[in-house]
Amino acid sequence: MQERLAKNTKITLSILFCFIGLILVFFTYFDTIKREVFNRKNIELLEQQIILNDVPDFIEVSQPGVENPIPNPDPVVSSEDTYIGYLEVPVINLKRGFLSLESKYNSINYNVQLIKGSTMPNVENSNLILAAHRGNSSISYFHNLYKLELGNEAIIHYNNIKYTYKLVNIYLEDKDGTVAIKRNGHVKGLTLITCTKEDSTKQSVYIFELVSEEGE
Repeated sequence: MQERLAKNTKITLSILFCFIGLILVFFTYFDTIKREVFNRKNIELLEQQIILNDVPDFIEVSQPGVENPIPNPDPVVSSEDTYIGYLEVPVINLKRGFLSLESKYNSINYNVQLIKGSTMPNVENSNLILAAHRGNSSISYFHNLYKLELGNEAIIHYNNIKYTYKLVNIYLEDKDGTVAIKRNGHVKGLTLITCTKEDSTKQSVYIFELVSEEGE
C-alpha cells in the first residue's frame, strides 16, 4: 500500500513538474514575442517621428499691393543647373521643379527646396521632403497648400517615372528650426512643408503616401 502511494506521489509530482515546465516554456515564448512586438513598434515610432534639424526659416513672403499669388513663375536656375525632378499637385494647379542638394539655388529663396535628409522616390521606403514659402510673391510656390484635403494627390516626376502619392495627414509644428516627420516608415512617402496661413508661429506639414508608380 505504501509502495503504491509512493509511486502515485512520484507520478503526481512528475506531472506537476512537467506542467510547471510547460508553463515556463510558454511564458518565455510569449514574453519573447511581446518584446519583439514592443521593439518593432518602437522602431516604427522612431521611423515615423524623425526630427529634421536646420529646416528653412519660413516667413510669409508678400509683395505689397499684390492680392493674388503668382502661381508658376519662371524657374530660377543657373546655366549649370537643371531640375532633377518635378512636383505636381493637380488640385491647386502647381507644377514646380526641384534641384539637387548641392545646387546653390536649392533654397526656398529661389525654388522649391529639397531638404537634407530626403531620400529619392526610387529608394525603398523613401521620403522625399520639399519646402517652399507661402504668400503672394513670385517665390511663394506653396501658397495654396492650405487648400489641400486628405485624399488629394501629389505627383513626383523623377528619372522618367511618375510617382503618385495620396495625402494622409496634415499637422502643425512650432517654427523653431526643426520639424518632426510623422510618417509610416514602411511605405514610400512625400512630405511638403511650408509656413502656416494666419499663424506666424507655426509651419504646416503635409504627409503623402505612394499609391502608384509608372514609367513616362
